[in-house]
Amino acid sequence: MNILFFNRSFYPDTEATGQFLTELCEDLTKFGHKITVVCGKSYHVSNGEKSCLIQRESYKSIEILRASGTIFSKQNLFLRLVNLGTYFLNAFFAGFLVQQKPDIVIALTDPPLLGLHGIFFSMWYRAKFVYYCKDVYPDVGMITGRLRHPIYVFILQIANILSFKLANRIVCIGEDMKKRIESKGINGNKIDIVHDWADTNELYPVPRDENPFVVKHDLKDKFVVMYSGNIGLTQGLDRIIELASYFKTNEKLKFLLIGEGADKESLQKLVIKKQLNNVLFLPYQQKNELKYSLSAASIHLITLQKGLAGVMVPSKVYGILACGRPFIAWIDEESEISAIANKFKCGIIVLPEDFDAVKEKIEWAVNNPHKLHEMSENGRKAVMEFFERKISVNKFNRIIAK
Repeated sequence: MNILFFNRSFYPDTEATGQFLTELCEDLTKFGHKITVVCGKSYHVSNGEKSCLIQRESYKSIEILRASGTIFSKQNLFLRLVNLGTYFLNAFFAGFLVQQKPDIVIALTDPPLLGLHGIFFSMWYRAKFVYYCKDVYPDVGMITGRLRHPIYVFILQIANILSFKLANRIVCIGEDMKKRIESKGINGNKIDIVHDWADTNELYPVPRDENPFVVKHDLKDKFVVMYSGNIGLTQGLDRIIELASYFKTNEKLKFLLIGEGADKESLQKLVIKKQLNNVLFLPYQQKNELKYSLSAASIHLITLQKGLAGVMVPSKVYGILACGRPFIAWIDEESEISAIANKFKCGIIVLPEDFDAVKEKIEWAVNNPHKLHEMSENGRKAVMEFFERKISVNKFNRIIAK
């Protein structure tokens, strides 16, 4: 089949949605599908893009139509909307430039109005439309308080309800997200769950005494509390800085925040203001280096603001488990992450507002290395059996073949 994807992030981008989509497309070509992706410029990685509205590229056997767009700082909401709007407009024109008529049009949710492109081009090409939801809008913006203007809320509500109702199939990434979509009046029979995943051939535990990341950053004798991923506005990462402040007299503990995002600069300023020496910021790690950075943690932190269960599912959990590391999740009990932790005994769940409980769990983790080892082994086993890359891609392929 010929498949047309719409998503702003794609190879060589380091953002999670782009990396997952790249892996999905790579594997779908092995089933004989011809893939075209309409994507945008990376915020973090230069790919030698030319100054043209739409640039035709190729990656492996995948055709890329890279629609230009502004890449202003994400910290300002208006400029963020300009970024998304410029990509959205040029991506629409790019949709007419595919070399082979698609049998399926698949729109993701970056930016959140892309479902409209999915609707239009599925009609234009007389193709099936699959809406692939990584986030649920406008819920994300409303819960975080970033989206308040009633006109913006109304536009996103209409666009996404239309996308849900007119899609032939909906794919989401967790049971909690499926329930959220169903609560909007959408028939659950057309919704499939395909979890994000980890490639266990690329992500695996690296012993600390063999880990170059540990040596490079002088972590050998440290208990490392790590956050790795998007340093955005929905994670509430200022709480990690407060944790670091609480533990600042404990020379054994080191807090690492790895990634990029709209909240990074303000967090760095907060660390300077509090004069903390136990916090280290690092940029996104290259894909082939992730096994080293993720394995360097003694325990990982996964954070999400209260109320976001079913709206977002932090994909970082699968890489963490693949590298045999346990986690503390600061998250709603009804979330997908909570279900994983409870089912596989690989993590600890703490309610988003319970700061004291997180402090207690970190102290417990420092003093119970044998328990952390058990959780680590449980997590690696869970990924191998349920969240391996091949498992999720095979399921996705079966869905689009319906």
